[in-house]
Amino acid sequence: MTSTTKTEQVHSSTGAAASTLLGAASVVSKGPAGVGLLLAKRGYGLARKQAAQRRAATAERIAEANLTRTALTVEPKSGNKRRVLVLGVAAAVIGGVVFYLGRRRNEVPPPADVPPSLADYDDGSS
Repeated sequence: MTSTTKTEQVHSSTGAAASTLLGAASVVSKGPAGVGLLLAKRGYGLARKQAAQRRAATAERIAEANLTRTALTVEPKSGNKRRVLVLGVAAAVIGGVVFYLGRRRNEVPPPADVPPSLADYDDGSS
């Protein structure tokens, strides 16, 4: 075990803080692009770390699930209710679309024989 004095611990912690401040100052001096790049690097590193943790947790969960699955040999319930519900909702949606498309006007009204003129409006207002 190494012995360190209180002053050495303070100097080492202030040295780390100072280097962090210098690093932040150099990034800020490069402008918004430097800050964005620093944040992107840190975000990418955190995302990789989280993905690795999820993979490890998922592998543990899969192994645990395989053990419990072999221990329990109960047949799962059939999903007939869910299947009927999904098919019913799909049929209702399809029926609604067919009804809507059937009620739409498929023909364009014929054009007028004579285009409107301002004289038509003058006669009606006086």
